[in-house]
Amino acid sequence: MTREIAYSRQARADLEEMFWFIAGDNPKRAGTYIAEIEKSCERLCETPMIGVARPDLGPDLRILILWRRVVVAYEVTPDRIDVLRVFSAGQDYEEIMGGD
Repeated sequence: MTREIAYSRQARADLEEMFWFIAGDNPKRAGTYIAEIEKSCERLCETPMIGVARPDLGPDLRILILWRRVVVAYEVTPDRIDVLRVFSAGQDYEEIMGGD
């Protein structure tokens, strides 16, 4: 079964914020960095359960950690991967995703 990837509005905003933060110092690297994150997210379509289940943060939430600096919060449905948020180093994703 082939899944599609879907980014929430907030996940797109997260990626854009990362891009502009990095672009301040290195515009070329900003583009490649975001492309690498997106490529890793696309791989979730093939191996959706690779991320750690976090039912304490959401009933179907999974977390994928990239390079010890990026955290992708996503959910798996039968036909797609929903990327909910993309956090960068220093952000307390547990607090943010916990909602309190």
